[in-house]
Amino acid sequence: MMLSQTSALLRAELHCHTTASSDGMITPDGLLKAARLHKLDIIAITDHDTTVGAFEFKKWFRRKNSPTEILIGEERTLANKCHIIGLFLQGDIASTELQPVMDEIHAQGGLVLVPHPYRLKDGLLGPRGLGFSGLASVDAFEIHNAKGSHADNTRMREDMPGLPCGIFGGSDAHYEADVGQCVNEMEVCGSAEATVRAMLARRTPFHILAKAQHASSGERKYASGYYAVKRFVQVPKPLLPLAKKAYRLYWNARQGNRPHSLTEIA
Repeated sequence: MMLSQTSALLRAELHCHTTASSDGMITPDGLLKAARLHKLDIIAITDHDTTVGAFEFKKWFRRKNSPTEILIGEERTLANKCHIIGLFLQGDIASTELQPVMDEIHAQGGLVLVPHPYRLKDGLLGPRGLGFSGLASVDAFEIHNAKGSHADNTRMREDMPGLPCGIFGGSDAHYEADVGQCVNEMEVCGSAEATVRAMLARRTPFHILAKAQHASSGERKYASGYYAVKRFVQVPKPLLPLAKKAYRLYWNARQGNRPHSLTEIA
């Protein structure tokens, strides 16, 4: 889709999970409403270990004649449990080893993005990762992850000036209320794909806007009370789908259905 050259800026959400993810609860209709609410021109769907949802959502948005462009991505879980994103993919990523995954993404014509780099459990710059030395093939780092802690995001932004590659921000949205908590604004230069590629290559002016975090802000947690007692009290499997839907309604209602107040971070 060619974007209007009369629009000075394009707004993009570059890290979003749908019901195709094991832990995502965003529905097609819910994402469409969120796109309208936050005036998003582009949404990159980066489900865990699959591109199926991204292709289905892309078709659904087109059937609804939505002006929002869906980009095909996948957040791949590596053998060491770290995460890496492939963007502009043609299909699923097969490998689970870091270098083969990056080679596979590039072979598809895609870009290699590193989400939440310093997150302890799955960040490629965290304890399980390899550090910058093993990431020479990376195209861009996520310097702000709205689900991440203030400490992790601050550390990544401090490393930003020395990065030889691109940067971006992501909401890491798993529910509709999370969408738009971190938005990338860039000058339009052709199609949606061309514009995002230009941003990630630092070939077009851009800004990263995010919902403010306090110094004490930790990682965004879902159903923390349930997981604290999960060892002792478990929801029966037949009731899990209903429980997930109920929690989706609760989380979205708790966060509120309104535009986020964003501040520029880069």
